[in-house]
Amino acid sequence: MSLRFGANLNFLFRESGANVLEQFRLARASGFRGIEMVCPEQISKEDVVSAQKENEIEVVLLNVSLGTKPEAAFGCAALPNMENEFRANFQRTLEYAKALNCKKIHIMAGKPADFDAADETYLRNLQFAAEQLESTGIIGVIEPINNYSIPGYYLNCYDKALNILKKLNNTNSIKLMIDLFHLQLIRGNITNTLNELKSHIGHVQVAQAPQRNEPNAAGEVNFKYVFKVLETVGYNGWVGCEYKPTNNSKDNLEWIKEYGYTF
Repeated sequence: MSLRFGANLNFLFRESGANVLEQFRLARASGFRGIEMVCPEQISKEDVVSAQKENEIEVVLLNVSLGTKPEAAFGCAALPNMENEFRANFQRTLEYAKALNCKKIHIMAGKPADFDAADETYLRNLQFAAEQLESTGIIGVIEPINNYSIPGYYLNCYDKALNILKKLNNTNSIKLMIDLFHLQLIRGNITNTLNELKSHIGHVQVAQAPQRNEPNAAGEVNFKYVFKVLETVGYNGWVGCEYKPTNNSKDNLEWIKEYGYTF
């Protein structure tokens, strides 16, 4: 099975101010069969499931619920003194994932004031998540994010991410999400890194670096080559299109066929 490409609704199909349910329709009308999204907690599970079925589209990834506290705008898994909030947010997301038959949850770490104090909190929260996910068929994914896009984000290094995965008691439930945009800005060396990390990869996202536009935009990465590397290392799952379209979302999709793939 070759790579499949899903629309990330945090970035695509937002031009008209469409709500999430309308974005389902727009993504499907443009050819996408899969989508990624933030846990849509302001919309009932019933309404979201109805929109999913009506548009015959798969929800392939949910970002964990962020709750209401501003300090958790980028997640709270690594924020000391917010473990109760993390557990509530995670449980809420898990309920939506089960309802939508979504198999991946992105567990966002957040921006702690003290990185050293955050280490134990993050590990405890990931262990809690792993225990909740066990036997559900759903995995959690953690994503290193570069310091240019989100300065101060806790998980900003692949070495740190690997160290955390090794410390977890159940690494089958927690995997690594590799956004090729972040990978390029954090360490580059994409081919060797994908080979090094291949056994840990749970999900992949894509955008051109450094401007975060569609993969065939001018930039640093040769995605026609990189996508073949992904297949070579054994990844054949969904690739989330988490990029800023240079024009309208629906008018910038020719790159998928250009690189030899379909939706």
